[in-house]
Amino acid sequence: MIFIDDSKKKIYPFTHWVFNKVFTENIVEELSNINLKPLKYQKQNGTREINNATRFFLNNDNCLKYPIFKSVVNIFQQKNNIIKLENISGSNLQKGKLRIEYAMDEGDFWLEPHLDIKEKLLTFLIYLSGDLGSDQWGTTLYNSDLTYHSQVPYRKNLGFMFVAGNNTWHGFEKQKIDGIRKCLIINYVTNDWKSIHELAPKFK
Repeated sequence: MIFIDDSKKKIYPFTHWVFNKVFTENIVEELSNINLKPLKYQKQNGTREINNATRFFLNNDNCLKYPIFKSVVNIFQQKNNIIKLENISGSNLQKGKLRIEYAMDEGDFWLEPHLDIKEKLLTFLIYLSGDLGSDQWGTTLYNSDLTYHSQVPYRKNLGFMFVAGNNTWHGFEKQKIDGIRKCLIINYVTNDWKSIHELAPKFK
C-alpha cells in the first residue's frame, strides 16, 4: 500500500509535488534496512552515469533475490496507482515502462544541475535514510539561470515528484555524506528505452 493521495503541489522554481509519506512503515523500514552495499570506490564527476556499470536497479534478477523489491515493483505497476500518478502529474504513464533504481550515495557526493531526458515520463524520488544529518540530503532545485532556489526536505519516506521539462533543473550540492544517502528513483520511461536491463519485470 502507498499513500500517494496526500501530496502538495509546488510551482517554484518548477512544478513538482512533495508527498509527506509514500509507503507503509513496514515497507519503508525493510527498504531502508536491506543489506545492500554501495560500490566501495564510487567515481564522482557530478553525474550518476559515470557509475552506470554498477548502479542497482529493480530488474528481474534483483527482484528474485529480494522479495521487497518485487513488492515495490508490483505497487508501481498496479493500474490504479498509475492512474493516480497520472491524475496528479498530467503525464501519460500507462503505455510507458517502469524503471526503478536503488541509489546509495556516500562520501563527497554531488550532482551537477541537470534536466532529465525526455524519455523519462515521470521522476519520483522516495528518500529512505534516517541517519543523523540526513535532513540536509534533499534534492537541490535551481532557477532557470541555474542559481540556487531551494532544497527539497529529506526525510525517510518523503516523496518528491516532477515531470521533465525545459526548466526542471535539479541536482545535489556537494557535501560530505556521513552515512549512506539512500533513495528510490522511480521513472516511467518511453517504450523505446534502450537499456532494457534497467527495467522492472512485469509480475502477474
